[in-house]
Amino acid sequence: MPPVRCRIVLVLLAVALATTLAGPDAIARDTDKSWEFGAYAMASRYSNSTNFDSAPGFGIRGGYHLKAIHEFEAEFDTATANHATDSNIQFDVTKFGASYLRMFLIKGHERIIPFAIFGLGFMEVDDGTDSDSSAVYRAGGGFKYWFSPHVGLRFDARIWRWHGKDKVVESDPFYSFDATLGVTFLAGGTK
Repeated sequence: MPPVRCRIVLVLLAVALATTLAGPDAIARDTDKSWEFGAYAMASRYSNSTNFDSAPGFGIRGGYHLKAIHEFEAEFDTATANHATDSNIQFDVTKFGASYLRMFLIKGHERIIPFAIFGLGFMEVDDGTDSDSSAVYRAGGGFKYWFSPHVGLRFDARIWRWHGKDKVVESDPFYSFDATLGVTFLAGGTK
């Protein structure tokens, strides 16, 4: 893993640990009319027919809770994947997306919030000489674990569909998978 990505992961883990040790016992959960934002580390697994190796990446996201159970968010992430057979080729994969999250508030478990996620987006694949772009459709789920009322850990697992354009990647539909782990922060909201 490149040193910059290693540092990002270490910072995220340090923040999570610090908030765990210093967090109050107040009820933590998503609230109406609140803003949520955070950063994450990502592991991407691409369809074998793309000739992309699995790749680490990172991203940022921000969202707004209309209600405690309904959130809309926007995100940006990037990863650099090696070619599966030619070590001289690397693919820069950049995604922008908008998603809807449906939270499931479980009585007696206010610290952990499972959710389902559905979204649309746009991605670009660049091999250094040419680039392809595609629409992205994705779905998945995950959970948020709140250390304090405003700081938590978030895990997502998403499958996404995209299409090559025959410049960088052959003109076929592909499925890929992302697993993300990051820190999330909550601000505002109704009291």
